[in-house]
Amino acid sequence: MVEFSLLAAFEDDKEFIFEVFKTTMREYVAWAWGWDEEFQRNGFWTHLPVQNFKLVYVAGSKAGALYIEESEKCHFIRTVFLQPRFQGLGVGSALLAQEATRARNAQKLLALKVIKINPAKSLYDRQGFRVVGEDDATYHMQLG
Repeated sequence: MVEFSLLAAFEDDKEFIFEVFKTTMREYVAWAWGWDEEFQRNGFWTHLPVQNFKLVYVAGSKAGALYIEESEKCHFIRTVFLQPRFQGLGVGSALLAQEATRARNAQKLLALKVIKINPAKSLYDRQGFRVVGEDDATYHMQLG
């Protein structure tokens, strides 16, 4: 298993978080809804406050970010992304496994949405997530 750590994000991490989001997700967001830089940046921080992010560190380097919303019955992965140089190394699988354990220990579902053309869907499939619904742009998935 790839070793990683999760640390709280702070105000000065906003540029890193948004730039990695843009690098990794722009193509898929543009396909699904179109990409307007100002709209995306403003909407991103309106709906995803930085204090709710965890930064993913691998070997002491910022690798990406994770945002999970927790409710009474569910841990919902709002977004997770890794810089391209950290993709394909098992970090995403290890991160999902950790979150699955955390949700299971809390006796909650683990759920997410993925844009239909995002190749990360195959990672979620391999991790045991299944499609439980969809809309025009996304698959709604749950673990189990």
